[in-house]
Amino acid sequence: MTTLLTVKGIQTFIGQYHILQGVDLEVEQGRVTLILGRNGAGKTTTLRSIMGLTPAKQGQIVFDGEEIQTLKPHLIAQKGIGYVPEDQGVFSDLTVEENMKLAIRKLDDATRARQDFVLDLFPDLKIAWKRKGGNLSGGQKQMLSIARAFVNDNRLLLIDEPSKGLAPIVVEKVMESILELKKRTTIVLVEQNFLMASGVGDDVFILDDGHTVYRGSMADVRSDEAVKKKYLGIGL
Repeated sequence: MTTLLTVKGIQTFIGQYHILQGVDLEVEQGRVTLILGRNGAGKTTTLRSIMGLTPAKQGQIVFDGEEIQTLKPHLIAQKGIGYVPEDQGVFSDLTVEENMKLAIRKLDDATRARQDFVLDLFPDLKIAWKRKGGNLSGGQKQMLSIARAFVNDNRLLLIDEPSKGLAPIVVEKVMESILELKKRTTIVLVEQNFLMASGVGDDVFILDDGHTVYRGSMADVRSDEAVKKKYLGIGL
């Protein structure tokens, strides 16, 4: 396997608060890597640090063989990393079509093909193509946010809490879409819904209080009741 992203000992502050105190990750190409942990463990901050939105003060982030921890977010995005934030980041006053156009870095045949693919994956977006983002359902906003990140030639997608606030039937659709996207790109997924996470993940890193405290396969975590109880709050 080829390692696409390596995070080594990153330390990140938000104001005076020392949020990440030694986070390590290794993301293998073509797989779904899960970042799990209780609320406040540092999962979202880890994604934001990788994207340069909350820059790490110490440590190293290497993407495709190149250190990126000192780069600005737009330059990191240009390297081929797409980001789906927890709040989805949909522009409420723009239509689905306009949201998609705004996300596209380079309009060429490959981009059009990716857009066609993702609209087939999320037919709701075709139906809502001329509808403003503010009038979409929570599930449709999540679909749009994922679609915008995928439409560019991104080798890595960072997806933060895609199931948050969604109905179970929509969560199932999002899970299916992530499995389809995995065939075409590499994914780092932060997810609180353990059932969903266990259905899509390959590799797992668990954070606790700003540290990486566990790494293993999804199968390992699924069968380790002590780890699930200690770090994820899932009862025996």
